Amino acid sequence: MPPSEPVLVATGVGRSFAYRRVLVDVSLAVEPGQIVLLVGPNGAGKTTLLRVLAGLLRPSAGLVDRRVPIGMVAHDAMLYPALSARENLRFFARLHGVDPGARVTRLLEQVGMAHRADDRIGTFSRGMLQRVAIARALLHEPGLLLFDEPLSGLDDAACRTFTALLTALRDRGTAMLIVSHQLEMLREVGTHIARLAGGRLGAVDPLGGRDPVAVFGQLMRAGS
Repeated sequence: MPPSEPVLVATGVGRSFAYRRVLVDVSLAVEPGQIVLLVGPNGAGKTTLLRVLAGLLRPSAGLVDRRVPIGMVAHDAMLYPALSARENLRFFARLHGVDPGARVTRLLEQVGMAHRADDRIGTFSRGMLQRVAIARALLHEPGLLLFDEPLSGLDDAACRTFTALLTALRDRGTAMLIVSHQLEMLREVGTHIARLAGGRLGAVDPLGGRDPVAVFGQLMRAGS
């Protein structure tokens, strides 16, 4: 795929639940290597937007054109507690048609969970679950990753491991859309920022080296 061609294009996307409009006329194009930090107040529709883009929810209006495989890390890890970390990843690898062999071992090493590979998921802390969920999202080498609060439950060391992994993926051309309230940990990672409020998405603004925490404050003040 040419570098300039978007990996995902959403056009006029809306989503309603009963009589409540959660997303309103959202249009978005994400290009290879872009890491878009999606910010906004609680209840703005950020999680709903991620689920629509991933294909987990149908839009009530508009279209989503997914041009590459997508991986998602939701707020809920959605792993099987009776299985080990390795067994979980091997199961999901087969669902993706991926040979689980060395790839599962390598991913567990990348997220710092190789030492707990054969322990049951049900014994893991929130941060450990999050790390295994991140490994699962990478199994099929997606061209676009969607993250909903991926740093939740991670200690400082795990956050550094995670952001280093994101940087490596970005440099390989993987695109990402990240919902996070911990923007200070993503200073060196994000390339763009966009504000969602009242179900409406503002412009996707290049960060260009600016501090995303400061830009977030400006966006919130401008939208108040």
